[in-house]
Amino acid sequence: MKLLEGLKRDLSEIERAIEGQLSASVPLAKEVSRYIIRSGGKRLRPLLFVLSARLCGHCNDKEVKLSPIFEYIHVASLLHDDIIDKARLRRGRPSANVIWGNTIPILAGDFLYSTALSLATSSGNLKLVSILSEATKDLAQGEILEIEKTGKLDLTEEEYFEVISKKTARLIAAACRLGAVLAHAPFEKEEALNHYGYNIGLAFQIMDDILDYIGSEKEFGKPTGKDLKEGKITLPLIYTLKRCSREERKEIVTLFRRRTKKDIGRIIERVKAYGGLDYAKNRARKLVDKGKTALVVFPEGPIKDTLKEMAEFIIKRKH
Repeated sequence: MKLLEGLKRDLSEIERAIEGQLSASVPLAKEVSRYIIRSGGKRLRPLLFVLSARLCGHCNDKEVKLSPIFEYIHVASLLHDDIIDKARLRRGRPSANVIWGNTIPILAGDFLYSTALSLATSSGNLKLVSILSEATKDLAQGEILEIEKTGKLDLTEEEYFEVISKKTARLIAAACRLGAVLAHAPFEKEEALNHYGYNIGLAFQIMDDILDYIGSEKEFGKPTGKDLKEGKITLPLIYTLKRCSREERKEIVTLFRRRTKKDIGRIIERVKAYGGLDYAKNRARKLVDKGKTALVVFPEGPIKDTLKEMAEFIIKRKH
């Protein structure tokens, strides 16, 4: 809460930019986009972009104007995710596909992707557009890879990290790196922010996956075990399946195939008993520490301190 209080002004500026940059000649496209944008969210990606640019000495408000790029891309992916997952809730509210069906939210997601790329082009910075395009391509490939791996209990840690690298970490890394690119910072600083963003991005997704086992629906905005119900194999379960006996693995496989509410509850119990959540959190902890270490190339100061605090927030968050 103290961190968020300190960032209140920046978040207000970003919020105004997200609303202000969203224009559409078709009112329904704007209505659907606004619905999911206004459903909440941490604005993590645009905030990291703004702070990274300012850490590199860029302070002319262009970073705020361009910051919605990262929220639009993120929100577009959420619209598509909810359709793929047949989700009923998003952040505690009915998901867009519940209200409008599937077709319109898919097209609204496409509209948001296009708006983000149009805004990026307006920067006049070809390097920014190129890096952003690659990150967006990775995000789409990560989503496809996740679907391909859904339901496969033989998923390895390496495969899991490939999925979360593409679907989550690359966009967060791009947000940080592009702050440096906007500021025309030396390559050393650009790389440092890229490493910072990539590592905290991995940690962010691991914590998201942990919260599927322990988060409350009231705080997390979706039911506990939702990812398990959808057949998604994440780090806590991967670790448990490696550690448990052959008999227990057979039992988990049976429970996973049925995936009733009771079955999911029993899988969660097994994961907790085998330390799957502790293992995943320790991995996230190490990644956050690695991300913070990458900032060593920058002099000490309030913005660097804030980026470190944001990394810590990722580990401590409850939603």
